[in-house]
Amino acid sequence: MITDPNNPADWLLLARDRLEKADAIYERFGPSWTGIEILHEAAERFLKAFLIHHGWNLIRTHDLSRLLAEACNFDNGFDRFAETAQTLTEQFWEQHYPGGDLDEVGQDYSALRESLGIMIAMIEKEITLQ
Repeated sequence: MITDPNNPADWLLLARDRLEKADAIYERFGPSWTGIEILHEAAERFLKAFLIHHGWNLIRTHDLSRLLAEACNFDNGFDRFAETAQTLTEQFWEQHYPGGDLDEVGQDYSALRESLGIMIAMIEKEITLQ
């Protein structure tokens, strides 16, 4: 299967896969650094699906706050996820390369996942309605 970076459905496919795996890791092992990395990657892909759906030109970034700011240009309802985006991006970088403080990474997985669930529902509703 060859994916298309300009097809929101392909971004959703990859986002859903990562979300499923992040949740499976959390269910099996509890809070983990890997779970946070994969949860972050899922959120990133869901946001990119939304943005590309609206004609946005892909920017290669892992900064969820930046992606969320872009999403607010199309729907200011995304602003309520600013804290989640910032927290998840910070935790992503803490564990992504050695040198970060790992003590708190993943401890708030449930709260982050709950917030992302609301954002994901907004994105999927928007994309599937069009």
